[in-house]
Amino acid sequence: MHTETLEELGNVIHCAKSTVKGYENGSRKPDLQTLQIIASHYNKPVDELLHTDLTGLGDLSLDLNLNSTSGMVDLLNVMVPLYCSDAAMKNDNFRKGYELSQRLLDGFAKAEILPGGMIGRIFEAYLNAADESEEPEAFANIMWCIFVWWTQIYDTKQLISLQNKQLSKKLTFKDYMKLRDTESSEIKEKRKSFVSDFEALITEVLKALKTDIKWSELADYYLALRYIVGMVDTDLSNEMNSSVGMQMMLSFMTLGNDLAFRFCDTCLSA
Repeated sequence: MHTETLEELGNVIHCAKSTVKGYENGSRKPDLQTLQIIASHYNKPVDELLHTDLTGLGDLSLDLNLNSTSGMVDLLNVMVPLYCSDAAMKNDNFRKGYELSQRLLDGFAKAEILPGGMIGRIFEAYLNAADESEEPEAFANIMWCIFVWWTQIYDTKQLISLQNKQLSKKLTFKDYMKLRDTESSEIKEKRKSFVSDFEALITEVLKALKTDIKWSELADYYLALRYIVGMVDTDLSNEMNSSVGMQMMLSFMTLGNDLAFRFCDTCLSA
């Protein structure tokens, strides 16, 4: 690492020389706190240090078993949390949306065939709940629904490829992140239309969350996540959007955003 000896860098990050050597040769991976110290020492962002815009995240290990359907639901829960409160559940539409959301996640975990239009029904329920009650959980779950909907925009060929890797126990996070590289023109158009259709609503929902100090961090988190997964319409490439999103996420993390920390800890830690 630069011109420093292993011992000198070890003194900076408070690790033994053998530990630093493991970091260098890839046999060991530093935890998030150590990554931040190393990045600060070399005056580099964490994702640049690891050569990770989102395409590189798959080279790091997730503490999740992606070769099971339940593991994929665990990953979904990390990336897009679902919210509930006693006050929110008093609204009939919110309760309907939340119960359907739980059924949807349970169906995903069991690899069941779910009724068509289920996500649309959930989305409508949360929209109505937000209009009727203005509870922040309703706005938060509208974003949850939009991101879950986004994860379903793939073609049959891509899904079969992922399923085959899952059956052979070789599925990695990188495989999911690289789906954008193999998208057909039809899927690209669907994604573009999706962003166009939901742009105004997403902005409205994020503004509503941002005005509540208790929920402003969630708004920041989703803003960064939009770039990471490519749910934006910019002149930038997918790779650049992902890189911008990761920089935003890391910045929010350093400001104490717990959601950003959980995302980065899951994706960047060994």
